[in-house]
Amino acid sequence: MKKLVMLLVFISIMACKNKEVKPAEEVKETEAVETVAESTIDYASYGMQSDDAPKGLETGSKAPIVNLTIDGKKVALADLYKDHNVAIIFYRGFWCPHCSKHLAEFATRAKELEDKGVKLIAITPEGETGLAKTKDNSKATFTIVSDVDGSIQKAFDVDYKVTDGYVGKVNEMLKVSISDNNATGTAELPVPATYLINKEGTIIYAHFDPDYKKRASIEDILAAL
Repeated sequence: MKKLVMLLVFISIMACKNKEVKPAEEVKETEAVETVAESTIDYASYGMQSDDAPKGLETGSKAPIVNLTIDGKKVALADLYKDHNVAIIFYRGFWCPHCSKHLAEFATRAKELEDKGVKLIAITPEGETGLAKTKDNSKATFTIVSDVDGSIQKAFDVDYKVTDGYVGKVNEMLKVSISDNNATGTAELPVPATYLINKEGTIIYAHFDPDYKKRASIEDILAAL
């Protein structure tokens, strides 16, 4: 009888140990999958130099301290979100058909955001000439800001250096020099990320994807409010 009791106790102990090991094994497997997913991003296919790949800001982060030039005046981002939720969209330039299409969609539905108390701002590295073409292409009437020195892109960690191959591709296919179109005169672009900032200055929604064909929608922003 004693032997039977001892055997049952032994089996019970071993079963508990097995249960404790499994979660640890599952965590390791999950972490491995996430690492592989990040390491398999083909940055070059998106025109990004892999040694300069940005990470973007995460949900829950505080919005960086930056100034925007709006209608010729410097305005602190903090002064904008103290009265409204602010949705910031980064885009590459007038020459990017995906950017024009994305901004056009927001242009037709911007009032939906305004009615919910959201101020919409698009930020671009292109200078005033390119910015004017963007407005014409997209029919956007919301605020578009030229990041004249690249400081806003850097603060949000969305900026990257463009590969020579992609510079040549844009030049050949679209007849545009990225560096000439940019206010800084350099071939640097932002990941077309989207951030929603609340009145406390906290990022409550973030969309960051090196694949410039994937963009945040009006529905995504409204759902985050």
